[in-house]
Amino acid sequence: MEILDEYRDFMSQVDGLLAENTIDKNELKQCDTVAYETSSNERYEVVKAALVRSATLLSERDTNGRLVSILKMDPPLETGDWQTPYVELLQPKPTRENIDGIDCVFFVTKQPVRKFYEQHAGTDFEPKGLANEHHPYIELKGATIAIKFHGMDFGAVVELERTLNGR
Repeated sequence: MEILDEYRDFMSQVDGLLAENTIDKNELKQCDTVAYETSSNERYEVVKAALVRSATLLSERDTNGRLVSILKMDPPLETGDWQTPYVELLQPKPTRENIDGIDCVFFVTKQPVRKFYEQHAGTDFEPKGLANEHHPYIELKGATIAIKFHGMDFGAVVELERTLNGR
């Protein structure tokens, strides 16, 4: 599946952006999620069908007018220092031009994400995700990639959402 090939190149760029912003890998528990965006609803179904051959579909829900699936990979995606167990698969966003490819990756921070944000005060993070009460995150953008940092892995996020939604 092309996600695997793209993942290796993307993670090489991620390592560069982390180093460029003096974020030490030891501050991170793991790279837990690759967010893969599709350019059409039909493509979303094709990619999801391919992924479920080697992954478990943990969640699929409508988020702001598009389907978002969380899949647990078995085995995890792997490259260099990183093993990434989750893929977040996204239908296209109707309000923008969409890609067929990796939109971003998520890292779990060893400390609460707000504290991580404060300790990297000189870094040009986009903090709007801190407004998310149950799943706060911050984003770091490079020229062609984006990295999001949060305090819990996507498996825990899915369980939290189920609890909050009474499912």
